[in-house]
Amino acid sequence: MIPANKKYFVYPDCVDGRKSFNGLAGIIRSELQGNPAGGDVFIFISRSRQSIKLLFWEHGGFVIYYKRMDNGSFEVPPLRADGQGRHISEIQLLQVIRGIEFQKEKQRTKSSKTKLTLEK
Repeated sequence: MIPANKKYFVYPDCVDGRKSFNGLAGIIRSELQGNPAGGDVFIFISRSRQSIKLLFWEHGGFVIYYKRMDNGSFEVPPLRADGQGRHISEIQLLQVIRGIEFQKEKQRTKSSKTKLTLEK
């Protein structure tokens, strides 16, 4: 089970899929300046984008959630404009794990509205 109501951070670079607890915790400490045992969930995607690992601390020890896609690849949501690009929501995390593709959201303008007309 993936912990609910946590902060979820995506590591921005691809990671060697052979990294395990110590290697991933080292990346969190040195590159993200984070605390791997602080309760947050850290998400790592392999170079091929066919596997994903989540590292989090639970009841006195680290847990790794690992998933590999047989077909397709994992995609992370686009970076947010507010500077919190590494942080994603719980819903976005579930979408990533399920392999759902993200599309850029576009704001509709007045010119793109469709007018409906009724014919008699």
